[in-house]
Amino acid sequence: MKKVSIQVTGKKQGLIHPNLFAHNLEHTRSCIAGGLSAQMLRNRKFAGKSACASGEAAEWYRIGANDVFLTLNRFDPYVRHYRTDPQERRNELNTQTIQNPVAGQEAGVGQERIYLQKGLSYEVRSVLKGRGDSDIACCVRLISGCGRRVYWQGKISLPQNEWHTSRFTFTAPMEDTQARFEVVFTDRGEVNIGVVSLMPANNFRGLRPDVIGQLREIGATVLRWPGGNFAGEYRWKDGLLDVDMRGAQRSFREIETHPHTHGFDFHEMNIDDFVAVCREVGAEPYVTINLAWDSPEECAEFVEYCNGAANSEWGSVRAERGYPDPYNIVFWSLGNEFGLGHMEGPNTPEAYTEKAHACARAMHEKDPRLVLFASGSYNPEFDYTPWLEKSLPGLSDEIEYISYHNYVPRLFEGGIDFVTEDGLRKSYDTITNAPAKCLESLWALRDALSQGGERERAVKISYDEWNLYFAWYHDPGTMEGLYTGLMLEMFCKNYQALNMPMVMYFQPINEGAILVSPYASELTANGQIFSLMKDHAGQQLVESSSSCEQVHCLASLNEKTGEVVVTLINKSYDEECDLTLEGENHIYGVQTYTAEALTHGSRFTVRKSNKGSKSFQLPARTIVQFLLRAED
Repeated sequence: MKKVSIQVTGKKQGLIHPNLFAHNLEHTRSCIAGGLSAQMLRNRKFAGKSACASGEAAEWYRIGANDVFLTLNRFDPYVRHYRTDPQERRNELNTQTIQNPVAGQEAGVGQERIYLQKGLSYEVRSVLKGRGDSDIACCVRLISGCGRRVYWQGKISLPQNEWHTSRFTFTAPMEDTQARFEVVFTDRGEVNIGVVSLMPANNFRGLRPDVIGQLREIGATVLRWPGGNFAGEYRWKDGLLDVDMRGAQRSFREIETHPHTHGFDFHEMNIDDFVAVCREVGAEPYVTINLAWDSPEECAEFVEYCNGAANSEWGSVRAERGYPDPYNIVFWSLGNEFGLGHMEGPNTPEAYTEKAHACARAMHEKDPRLVLFASGSYNPEFDYTPWLEKSLPGLSDEIEYISYHNYVPRLFEGGIDFVTEDGLRKSYDTITNAPAKCLESLWALRDALSQGGERERAVKISYDEWNLYFAWYHDPGTMEGLYTGLMLEMFCKNYQALNMPMVMYFQPINEGAILVSPYASELTANGQIFSLMKDHAGQQLVESSSSCEQVHCLASLNEKTGEVVVTLINKSYDEECDLTLEGENHIYGVQTYTAEALTHGSRFTVRKSNKGSKSFQLPARTIVQFLLRAED
């Protein structure tokens, strides 16, 4: 067993900036749909193309005989965009049309795999339109997966040729993980379904309170929204429409950014909802503009809507919507990842600088307090020299930050190995050594910035996307949790020298820190470590050291209580340490997080104790946190 001494002095080394614990809240994959959103129906606005031969929208099944005609009608949609512009893409705006030619036979559409919880109340909304010789009797219902039991049904009489909105509330009589939602009718005639909705009645503005609580638990201090890549598809003014009226927004990269919703986002959360979530979590909002498609004037209007006085043109729109007080959003990014080839819009340094400068000036005219972030290919996988030379000087008067994105390690040779011992050890070593390589890349960027003029040297770095690439499509295990702890320790110790006071994890919900299912949410191994290490945020970094490279040490002082929080990380794969704490301190409040398993979806085994001593054993693959107070 290796003997290791830990020393914590009282020497202050500067504030651990709270914004090192920031997170992204991007509308990609299952962060919103299937994550933060409380909406239980998939493709509830019927975006996309009809199924081959049967005519129903994706995620829906048809009900009826062969002579029932189903199609998606893009010429008479209920959903819409706030305005028509070149960004609009086909198949975003549809109505599900159902024609029943024979009275008495059932026709309609349904959706499977709806999870109902016994005793929980649900809200149902539908917007339907009938056409025929007379009004049409329609039914919206929840039935058992086998179709033998009707849990609830709401009956609607549809007038001719006008949209009719219905709202219902019901309580589930039993639990069913495979329930069905159906819209059916038996009259001869046509029913057009504009939009439908099903969600628990205890939702928060259409969002899940339990997931919001998990964002609070991981200590998110800043939330970046709506992208990321999705910022290039987002139409902020669509959010001024009712949530059921907002048209779907098709991603430029389609399945790449929205693989679980057929390439579409359904705009379940607008800017007002986002600010409300930030306030619930206790996080500062950070907004990315759609620099590709929004003009400088529209970007300025966005700023005025958020920050303008209630008597300003767009501030009055916000006030009329029930929000008289300005949101005072300070952090704004001038687009996302321009120059990397996957964003629409100006992708050369010269073209981006021209558009970004015009937007920045217009936005600052509305609110000079804004802190602006410049996009560009500031990524170690690419040559960012042209952006430093041709873009940054032209923007340095307007911006405070450049956005740096780096996911390390990008790939494993042959993929991560959970099967062989040698492969598992190699994967483990690659992941736990990645933070040191990341630090090298950050220093390379800072050194490159130092070669510029005075303003370029002073620009701050915002590391506003970090994670492991392969984490996006699985439940992270303890190897990733150890990586998260080592990255946070590295940020806390180096951000001042790097001039990098903003760091954002990509991204917590269903891609790293919070795992969401239809019935619950929980912290992953990454989330466990964020929850543990958030205690350092906003505290004074104090000098600490370890006599062994395999044991990392982070210590911070709470100046109000006089307590010192110490986090130790033993990143060794298999070597336990015998630790001794030097100095006149008393240990208490010990929390030990041990990676007993390293497999997919593993969690740390947590042990807590109020007993402390000057020495203790630190198992391999373990993070321990404790409090220090000076001995009497």
